Amino acid sequence: MLKTIYLKRTFATPKQILRNYKFPEVRTEDCEQKYISGWGPGGQKVNTAQNACQLTHLKTGIVVKVHESRLLSKNIDIAFERMRLALDRLENGDNCYEEQLKRLQLKKEEKANRRRELARIMKNDLKNSE
Repeated sequence: MLKTIYLKRTFATPKQILRNYKFPEVRTEDCEQKYISGWGPGGQKVNTAQNACQLTHLKTGIVVKVHESRLLSKNIDIAFERMRLALDRLENGDNCYEEQLKRLQLKKEEKANRRRELARIMKNDLKNSE
């Protein structure tokens, strides 16, 4: 006897659910930018080239340092993105974007685990009934 089970599935990822999230505005007037020498592997070239960015938010005192890329412009963009996330965490606490994303991912993972466990149980029941 073969059983057919239809499971309702949603395909929205946690990031898609939070796509309309409103981040706090980070204006360039509120931030002080410094261009500093890089760090890490790369030898003398990294130590002499000033392609790292340090961004300081003047109102809150939050400091973000970035040296992800060789390009200064890309590092500046990354620094503003990280500053936006840091201000969001300061302003919203447990309801910030990162925390909501973590909760949604955990919820989705738990749901998938329950579905797998249910499928395992049903498979074992089917084997035992034969």
